[in-house]
Amino acid sequence: MTASEVEKTKAQGGSPQEKVAASTSPQAKGDSGASPVKAVVSDKHKEAMSLFVAGKRDLLVKDIDSAVSSLAQACELLSAEFGETAYECADAYYYYGKALLEMARAESGVFGNALDGVPDGEDTDNSQIEDPEKMTEEERETVEKEVGEALDENFKALEEKQESRDRRKKSTTEDETEEDDEEAEDSDKPAEDSEKPAAEKAEEKAESEKPAAEAMESEPSKDEAKEDTESVGNEAKEGEDKKEQEAEDEEDPSNLQLAWEMLELAKVSYKHKLESLTDADEKKSVEMKVCETLLTLGEVSLENETYEQAVVDITECLNKRKELHAADSRRIAETQYQLGVALGHFEKFDEAVKALEDAIACFKKRMENLKNKSESVDETKANDAFYSREAEITELESLIPEIEEKIQDTKDMKKQSADNKAEESGFKQNGEFSGAKPISTISVKRKAEGSDSTSPKKAHVENGTDKK
Repeated sequence: MTASEVEKTKAQGGSPQEKVAASTSPQAKGDSGASPVKAVVSDKHKEAMSLFVAGKRDLLVKDIDSAVSSLAQACELLSAEFGETAYECADAYYYYGKALLEMARAESGVFGNALDGVPDGEDTDNSQIEDPEKMTEEERETVEKEVGEALDENFKALEEKQESRDRRKKSTTEDETEEDDEEAEDSDKPAEDSEKPAAEKAEEKAESEKPAAEAMESEPSKDEAKEDTESVGNEAKEGEDKKEQEAEDEEDPSNLQLAWEMLELAKVSYKHKLESLTDADEKKSVEMKVCETLLTLGEVSLENETYEQAVVDITECLNKRKELHAADSRRIAETQYQLGVALGHFEKFDEAVKALEDAIACFKKRMENLKNKSESVDETKANDAFYSREAEITELESLIPEIEEKIQDTKDMKKQSADNKAEESGFKQNGEFSGAKPISTISVKRKAEGSDSTSPKKAHVENGTDKK
């Protein structure tokens, strides 16, 4: 190789070793614009998105625990990288809130079904309840033995208590006998004591009684001081326990509370993004996400029994969806149904019935458009390879009777609420709650046979479990 060729090779980049050295030099990094910090941030972003996708998949297959864990980590990584209210975090917040809502529902279902399988009243035909007539001889002997041992233990414990009472009674009697003997000895004093002048005896008696009186006066003050100290100490302890409990509640919010906070963060992030968007299609996409978030917030409020807030959120969602979708959209019908449920819990029964009837009207309108092949596009079915108009018509026909049943339940709730209010007002008019009366003079109002004794709150719970 000639000298000119060597110079040419160096000008083109030099040897491989020189290329490696050049690529790792600070100058080369500055020229390329990449930095190790950017590489680390990118890795965190990839990890967060991987966790986010895994959480969505777990939520879809109802693996709620895994979904909550993955989405929580995704939210933490994304908020650390982009900021708490960044749009990049909004989807993770939304799905994390949904997962927490599902977890709260699962926990509520576990508590609600704790007595499932226990017979109600005389319904004892249940395999979980032991029937004595169906027990074998060996099982009978085992049960009899265990019951006998328990009775023996109970009898021995009662005997020991009785013996301890007798001992305490005996010791008390002996003390009283000793006191009587001492008084008798005092009465047998020599006669010369009785011959002392009456004045001296009075003085001695006064002097002897004075210390005793002082002692008696001091003892109550000590007892009072002790009681005051104990009461102050108990109050202080109760205050500390209450503060500790409040601190624990603040540190460990419930799943519903945490779900509400995550969904509120998602809503704020979406709305911040809307302020900077100009493209109509992009704005519509984000607006639809805002609607989904509002509807889920309403569901959280329903689970938490804050019905007024549920009505506010679902109403806002319905108003937005009417602007975004066609009149036959299933999203509008879904929102109207959820609004009817919320209004029923909030005891706005007439408005609830109207919202449910509107949902039925929306479904019927869509069925008519499906038959005429003029329906609006359903985004949820756009990529479904098995979708057909006939299948959707069949599905809608099966949903309408369920909504009609919900309407009837709402009317029954209204009647029950009116009956309860009339009963309460009748009590007040009769004066049974005015002033204090002897127990013997207070009459008891008995319910008529066959009357429904279900309270409005219980009716809400029973009718609110079937959410569509």
